[in-house]
Amino acid sequence: MRDTPRFSPLIQRMLPLLVLLAAVLIAYILFKTRDQPQAQEAPLKRWNVTALSLQPVSAAPELELYGQIEAPQLTQLSSALNADVLTIEVREGDAVAAGDLLLQLDPRESEFQLRQRQAEQAAIDARIAAEHNRQRNDLRSLQLEQEVQRLNEQRADRAERLRERNLLSQEQLDNTRLTTRQQALALQSRQQAIADHPHRLAQLTAEHQRAQALIDSAALELSRTRILAPFNGRIVSIDTAVGNRTRSGDLLLTLYDRDRLQLRAQIPESWLPTLRRALAGTALHAHALIDGHPLLLELDQLAARIGPGQAGIDALFRLQDTQVAALPGQTFNVRLQLPAQDGLFALPPTALYGSDRLYRLVEDDRLQSVEVHIAGQRQHEDGHQEVLVSSTVLQPGDRIITTQLPNAIGGLPVRVVE
Repeated sequence: MRDTPRFSPLIQRMLPLLVLLAAVLIAYILFKTRDQPQAQEAPLKRWNVTALSLQPVSAAPELELYGQIEAPQLTQLSSALNADVLTIEVREGDAVAAGDLLLQLDPRESEFQLRQRQAEQAAIDARIAAEHNRQRNDLRSLQLEQEVQRLNEQRADRAERLRERNLLSQEQLDNTRLTTRQQALALQSRQQAIADHPHRLAQLTAEHQRAQALIDSAALELSRTRILAPFNGRIVSIDTAVGNRTRSGDLLLTLYDRDRLQLRAQIPESWLPTLRRALAGTALHAHALIDGHPLLLELDQLAARIGPGQAGIDALFRLQDTQVAALPGQTFNVRLQLPAQDGLFALPPTALYGSDRLYRLVEDDRLQSVEVHIAGQRQHEDGHQEVLVSSTVLQPGDRIITTQLPNAIGGLPVRVVE
């Protein structure tokens, strides 16, 4: 019996490795000899957009603002005296004309005071008349007393001559001299009274003027019992009631001037240079709607300061039509019309990205970012709005996309569709 041939130990150990190498070689040959697929280019993704071709326009830009009606002339009428409220002629919300009676205070106390002052003046007038009569009487009496004094002096001279010849006693001469001197004193007193007349009259005149001032004051106080409208206004509130006892300074009612209403709107700080230049050249007008009716306004002035927390300055508009029923506190959307400009481009609002950027189409319909300056807005009669922009980069005929893309970026490929 023949023995079965046996492999050497080395070959037995190498056999698995040889099998593995043979398998790898076969796999490699199969991989290299397989059919190769044709390479295909992936299609370029493009985003659908709409676009328009730019054409320059000449237009008057409009600036849209948010404003509120306010009454700068808000007046609180108070009592100037102590009196009872007799009648109240108006109600809250009433429109009144200048001079209308609003409230009546009890006038009796003021009338009593006025009559007392008038009586005091009448007494002074009587004293003045008596002073004039006294002066006229003194002047007439002065002439008589001067004549009597001349007669007395002649009598004294005769008495002196008779006494020298011992034809008259010393006692009779002394009596004659005494009479002459007494008459001289009376004449001097009369002359002094006449000289003092201007001073007495000036004193009485001053008292008369003081009495007249008190009468005027009492008449003014009486007139203040009738509370009248100081201007064409509207009643805001009634702060008292019939029968109340008011004291000086007590609030009676509040009203505002209908002819001096204004609208306050905040202007963004970026627009201030444009508005200042426009105000220096011409009047600027604005439009709003109140209860469906057009309201015309004119920019009156800019506020003197920027308030804390404000991003702009307040603009004050004057109402052109004072008959419009605008109420303080009402808010409106206001369209401020700026001076006309040339070389602007009108775009739909969807063409803007942010506040100063849009995209135009360049080669291969790719996007290019362009910064622009917003000149304002304009609104057509059908309500369609457009944004007016200017730029030193844009040219007539440039195509601008009007679609809002969330991933818009320079170089992005797009496809223009209708």
